[in-house]
Amino acid sequence: MSSQDLYIPPHGIYFRLLGYVSQNVIFSRTSQSPEVGQISVQNENNDQYFTLIHGTGSRKGKYAIKSKVSHNVLFSRESPSPKVGHIGGDGKYDDDWFEFEPGRGQYSKQFRLITPSEKVALVSRTNIQPYLYNHPEGDIHPDQHFSFIFEDMNIDKIEYDLHLGKILSNNPLVLANQTLTNDTNLEQEMSFQLNETTTHTSTFEYSTGFTVTVGAEFKSGVPVVAETTLKVETSTTNTWTWGEQNSFSKSYTATFPVKAGPRETVQAVSTVNRGDIEVPFTMYLSSKSTGTKAETKGIWRGVSTWDLRHTVSYV
Repeated sequence: MSSQDLYIPPHGIYFRLLGYVSQNVIFSRTSQSPEVGQISVQNENNDQYFTLIHGTGSRKGKYAIKSKVSHNVLFSRESPSPKVGHIGGDGKYDDDWFEFEPGRGQYSKQFRLITPSEKVALVSRTNIQPYLYNHPEGDIHPDQHFSFIFEDMNIDKIEYDLHLGKILSNNPLVLANQTLTNDTNLEQEMSFQLNETTTHTSTFEYSTGFTVTVGAEFKSGVPVVAETTLKVETSTTNTWTWGEQNSFSKSYTATFPVKAGPRETVQAVSTVNRGDIEVPFTMYLSSKSTGTKAETKGIWRGVSTWDLRHTVSYV
């Protein structure tokens, strides 16, 4: 992960900080001791949620981590003790300000929390006390890596960049091959009936921005092919699950008459195009607790069918 790929949430979006090794999250409270520490990610509580104060001026690119419950900000320092704790003032002191250093290799989805003024990295561990601690930033260890677990968000809408969409493949798919035979000595008017379904797939893949929770459900139309161009199908809005391939059906129905001469057989072949499509999208979200806005960009990928046509021949 590069610094450009690491998503830094705006002020007003709340998150928990999960230690990669410990699988614990940080808490900040004033109601009981210890006031700052870590606890299993399974034991969710409001005192585990934080938001960022974005630095300006000489502190641009640095962030104070402010608790939702205690309203204090975290600090990490070389001395005096405690090395890690919280304090009021919304970032009054240099050791209240952190840089997010993107992880590398197997830690590419994580980051380290560095206090530049102290040259230390935050540590979350379970094998040595104190469990929430810090360490010189130049000596990198697995227990210095963290990730965000974001609060619940509303998915407000999805916009597709249709002009950047691509039809990656386009192959004919036979839906039905029917024959009708006129067994009489007179010309007969007969009719073919089509009632078939095809399976479409829909997948939303993350590229940049806010990290949507796997399993989140939302409603949206999806791109379809209209003749040779792409449009968004809004007449039917399905419920999708983020992080999964979703399947749904499209029905094709038709009735069309044909005339068959005496003892003549008529064949009708009904065909659609079937292909792979990809379209960039922007997802617009808002915090359920504060209304703060966020965006996610990605690629929608789908398998779709379009352009129903019939070929009638006499055999």
